[in-house]
Formats: sequence, C-alpha cells, structure tokens
Amino acid sequence: MRATDLDGVLAVQRRCYRPELIESRAALASRHRLAPDTCWVAARDGALLGYLFAHPWQGEAPPALDAPLAALPAMADTLFIHDLALHPDARGLGLGPRLVDAALAAGRARGLVRSRLVAVQGADAFWSRFGYRAARLAPAKLARYGDDAVGMARAL
Repeated sequence: MRATDLDGVLAVQRRCYRPELIESRAALASRHRLAPDTCWVAARDGALLGYLFAHPWQGEAPPALDAPLAALPAMADTLFIHDLALHPDARGLGLGPRLVDAALAAGRARGLVRSRLVAVQGADAFWSRFGYRAARLAPAKLARYGDDAVGMARAL
C-alpha cells in the first residue's frame, strides 16, 4: 500500500460497510504510516479492488475505531488486523485469502505470537477459516464496532 492508495481504500470502504463503521482518512493513514509493511492493496488494471490494514499491537483490547494512532506499543506481541475489505466486484477472486496470508506471514516475520481482530457484519465465519476463534472482549471495547461485532484471536 502507498499513501496515494487512500482514495481508493476509502471508496472500497464506503461500498463495504455500514455508515457507523466508516473510518476517516486520518485514522487509516495513521495505521499505514506506523506499519506500512503490514498494509496491502489488491488492484487490477489500475483499479483498487481491496485492502488490508494490520499493525503490531499489545494486549486484548482493540484500538479504538476511527481514531488515529499516535504510536504503536513498544512491547507489541500481537498482529492486530484492523480492516480487510474487498469491493463487491472482487469477491470470489481469492484476494481475501491472499491478503490474510500476507498479513499472517508478516506478523510471524516480526516475531509476533498471536493475531487479533474484531469481525463485523457477520465476517466471523470468514475469519474462522483462517484459524481465528471467538475471544471474549469487554462489551465496552466492542460497542463502537456494532452489536454483531465478535472479538477473535489465533496463534501465529
């Protein structure tokens, strides 16, 4: 991912999520700025078809949704997959698994021991295919993610 990809990222995000889950350019740009080696896009013929934002993190609680990150934790042990979205026209092309595999490999290469995420809009079934299982989080930590949000984790 490059900083110039953010317009395409925001367009895909608007196609994929309910309005209350849409994040600002500043929030997504902060994640890319802090961990550019764990953020990817999928494109074909110059069109951005999907993206994945991930970054090192510490602890069980997810970072706040739509809040720019000032810094990453100094003692990170977790790869937090912040967001994966595919344009509806790109679904079924195998891009999601390729993006997830790249993220998990990057987390292992960084020496991280686990991965966490918050699945929204029923995506927990997708994530379970990659070994993620429900991981209890305090309701207050999930509230901003919506009533259907599921905290998930797996070992790397």
